[in-house]
Amino acid sequence: MSDPADDIMRATYDALCRHGYADLTMRHIAEAADCSKASLHYHYESKQGLMLAFLDYLFERFTERVGGVDGEGGVAGERADGSADAAADPDARLREFVDDVLHPPAEGDTAREFRTALLEIKAQSPYDDAFGERIAAFDDHIYGTVHDLVVAGIDAGVYREGTDPDEVARFVLALVDGAQARHVVAGEDVDALQTALETYLDALVQPTVEPTPEVSQ
Repeated sequence: MSDPADDIMRATYDALCRHGYADLTMRHIAEAADCSKASLHYHYESKQGLMLAFLDYLFERFTERVGGVDGEGGVAGERADGSADAAADPDARLREFVDDVLHPPAEGDTAREFRTALLEIKAQSPYDDAFGERIAAFDDHIYGTVHDLVVAGIDAGVYREGTDPDEVARFVLALVDGAQARHVVAGEDVDALQTALETYLDALVQPTVEPTPEVSQ
């Protein structure tokens, strides 16, 4: 038996993709959930209340999907789920983390529509503290994870001395926001900006010093 709360969240996603945030109504969501408007109002008094719950729902799934710095160790450099282990290779984990942030799974044909709706929701943040707090939670998770992975990379000798973790975290966060916005506004593929990020990270990596060969006497 399906969970009514999950059904409503999935219906909210579908309705947002179809109508966008500005034109979205509780009736649209009720129709997508195949329930009455009265039944929907039983769970959520208003569109704003439902949207706040939806952002909480998205954040929980976002953090589950992209993870953070720590992970259960599998073989060296890999976690049990196949992803990179930050302790063994913080640079690989950082690149993987950003890739996961930029490429949500199973969006299909609705990717641009949903990002458009999220951009509309983000635009409410300056006028609504509750929206702002929830949007900030996504940014804080990205910023904090990148910052801590860069610190781990510096400590492990992977990144150059003098690398500023705060600067890198701000850059990555700005790139993620920019990539998503450009995808919505101009239809640009996020992969182009991800390539720019890879080049940026390559420049942070400590150059490998080849050992000097011994000269036979």
